Amino acid sequence: LNGPWKLLFTNAKDAEAPARTEKNNDKKFGDEVAQGVQVKTGQRITASNGECVNYIQLSGGDTESGKRPFDQLEITIQMTPLSDTRVRLDFRKGRVLNGGAPLDFFKDFTFNFPPPSFNDLVARLRGMDPSVEPQAYFDILYIDEEIRAHRTGEGKIFVQRRD
Repeated sequence: LNGPWKLLFTNAKDAEAPARTEKNNDKKFGDEVAQGVQVKTGQRITASNGECVNYIQLSGGDTESGKRPFDQLEITIQMTPLSDTRVRLDFRKGRVLNGGAPLDFFKDFTFNFPPPSFNDLVARLRGMDPSVEPQAYFDILYIDEEIRAHRTGEGKIFVQRRD
């Protein structure tokens, strides 16, 4: 899994949801990426320490008009193998880069997720064993030197290629 990966396909509409600002119906949130905005979604995995950084990079458009709500969103995840095919995911922190933010504080904004022990408690309250079926995980369906496919615990499929 080590190295950079680029998203090729997913059935998870929420994978790029933060980049969607354009509405094509009467719903509160946007359904589509604004015209002129390019989206790159991928991840960087450092296998030696089990760290993964998922990211959404936006380019084109502009941040002032709201067409591009941010420049980059990163989510840092601790990955722990549970078996030959299942990987536990513990969300650690997030970072939003936004050169067009109205306040300097929001131009490079970092936030933390609850600790893994909290998620383990929630799993146990739901009758699950977090060492087998944690709150967040994926099962590797296919992997070779260039392509990887996995299914999340929510049933979402992701296909990625080395970047």
